[in-house]
Amino acid sequence: MVNNDMPEYYISVDLLRPGVFIRLKRASWFDHPFLFNSFKIKDEEQIALLRELGITEVSCIPEKSDVLPMRPAEKKQAKGEPQKQLSQDVIDHLWEIKKERTRRLKEKKLHIAECEEKFTSCIKAFDNIMTGVLGGNLQSVEDAIAFVDRLSRYFLDDRESTLHLMNVVDQAEAAYSHPMNVAVLSMMVGKEAGYDDEQMMTLGLGALFHDIGKSRIPKKLLKKRGQLTKPEQKLIDQHASLGAAMLSEINVFPQGIARIVAHHHERMDGTGGPEGISGNEIDTLARIVAIADAYDNHTNAPTPDDSLTPYLALSYMFGQQKQIFDVEILALFIRCLGVYPPGTVVELSNGSVGMVMAVNSKNQLNPSVVLYDDEVPKKEALIVDLADEPDLRVEKSIRLAHLPQNVLDYLSPRTKITYFVDPISS
Repeated sequence: MVNNDMPEYYISVDLLRPGVFIRLKRASWFDHPFLFNSFKIKDEEQIALLRELGITEVSCIPEKSDVLPMRPAEKKQAKGEPQKQLSQDVIDHLWEIKKERTRRLKEKKLHIAECEEKFTSCIKAFDNIMTGVLGGNLQSVEDAIAFVDRLSRYFLDDRESTLHLMNVVDQAEAAYSHPMNVAVLSMMVGKEAGYDDEQMMTLGLGALFHDIGKSRIPKKLLKKRGQLTKPEQKLIDQHASLGAAMLSEINVFPQGIARIVAHHHERMDGTGGPEGISGNEIDTLARIVAIADAYDNHTNAPTPDDSLTPYLALSYMFGQQKQIFDVEILALFIRCLGVYPPGTVVELSNGSVGMVMAVNSKNQLNPSVVLYDDEVPKKEALIVDLADEPDLRVEKSIRLAHLPQNVLDYLSPRTKITYFVDPISS
C-alpha cells in the first residue's frame, strides 16, 4: 500500500497502471462488466477495458493503492508503446461472469424459500410436541421421535442453508427455535463424527429436550434480565436435574436422553453443574450438546446487542472457553460451521460489507459473500468468491445489531425472519 494520507482524486485512465486502486464514480454498476465499482487495477487488460467502455477518468484512492498513477511526464516517455486492445469475446466473457453471479443468487433465494417454509413448520410442530410431552401425551413422545428424523432429513444435507436459519432468531420464535437449533447443530456434529442412526436419534432427542426442566422453573425468573441472586441462580441450575428426572420416566425414549439432559451444563474442568463432574465422567453426547447450546446462546442472546457474530462466538469459545469444553468435539464443531459460518456479516479489505453465503471447505478464510451496494438493486446483488479474488480478504466480522436496517434488509432475501441468506452446499 502507498503509505500516505493523500485524499481521493480524479485521474485520467491513460495514467493508470497495475496496483492503483480506483473507484468508478461516474459509471453505473450496470454500465461495466467489472464485479465492483471500486477495485485495484490488476493488469493492462483492465485499463484497456476502461478505454473500450469510453471511461476516460476515474477516482484514485492512494491509501489503498500499491503504487500511484503515472505522472504525465512518465506517460510521455511511454508514448510510443502501443495501447493494449481487447477483443469483443473477452468483454462478452466478463459480462457473462457478472451475470452468472446474479443467477447464482436467484437460485439460492429459491432454496431459502423452501428452507424457510420447512423451518417455520418445524417450529410450529415442536411447539405442539413440547406441550404434549409436558402433558404426558404418549403420542407426542412418538411424534418427537419422528420429529428428530424430520430434522435430519430437512436440514443436515444442506448444512450451509441451515446455519443461516440460526443466525438471528425472531423473538416470537425464540422459545422453540433454540432447542431446534441446538438439536440440528448437535446432529451436524454427530453426522460428521460418523454416528449411527441410534446414536443420532438419542443425540437429537437429548438436544431437543435439553432445557425441558425449565418448565418447572417460574417463568418470571427465566425472563429476568440482569444479575441473578445466588438463590435464583441455584434454582435455575436445577433445570438439568429436573429435566433428566422427567425424561427418565418416559420409557419410549432411549435411556441415554436423560443422561444428556443431566450433563449438558457439566464442564470438562469441573466448573459446571449440577454435579460438578469433569472429563470422561461427562456423557460424550452431552459434551456435544453443551457446545451447541453455548454457541446458540452466544449468537442469539435475548438482547440483540449482547449477541456475538458466528465468527466471534467461535473465536470466544475456542480462545476463552476451551478449557470447559471437549477440545476435540469443539474442533469438529468449528470444522462443521467454518471459520466464518454462513450468516456472518463481514467487512472486506476494499471496504465492502457483505454476508457469508457459503464456506469454502478447502480454504475457510475465503468464503463466498453476497455484497451490499446501494447502487445495485437487491435482486441483482453480487456474490463474490473470495478464493477467486486474491486482492480481497475478510477484515473483520460485524455484529448484526451494529448495522443499519437498510443494510440488513438488503443482505437478507428471507421473507419473514430477516438477516439470513441460503447458500447451497457445493
